Amino acid sequence: MSAPIQIVDYNPNWPSMYEMEKELILVTVGGLAVRLEHVGSTAVPGLGAKPIIDIMAAVHRIDDAAKIVEPLAGIGYEYVAEYEEFVPERRYFRKGGSEPASHHLHVVEPTTDFWKDHLLLR
Repeated sequence: MSAPIQIVDYNPNWPSMYEMEKELILVTVGGLAVRLEHVGSTAVPGLGAKPIIDIMAAVHRIDDAAKIVEPLAGIGYEYVAEYEEFVPERRYFRKGGSEPASHHLHVVEPTTDFWKDHLLLR
């Protein structure tokens, strides 16, 4: 059974936490990630949220995601392949355990609806 979802007050440190993780990811995966974005509720100033930093990374081709599984594991990210059944255009990674994770990383092509919709929602 999953733990209850926890919503907390907005944390003004979330943007800097994202920036630090963004730099770590970029250094780790090199040029395979062409753009990173802070998405989800922690990306909205003033909004209460689950205290999980959601990051969306763009790759030229979704097949490039296979090349970053091992490097991301070296910085604590777990690749969760079973979610591809539900969202085949996304590769999902989590950091900090399954419940609660500290970061979620969504790897997609920037031309997908997933990418566009998440930026619009933010």
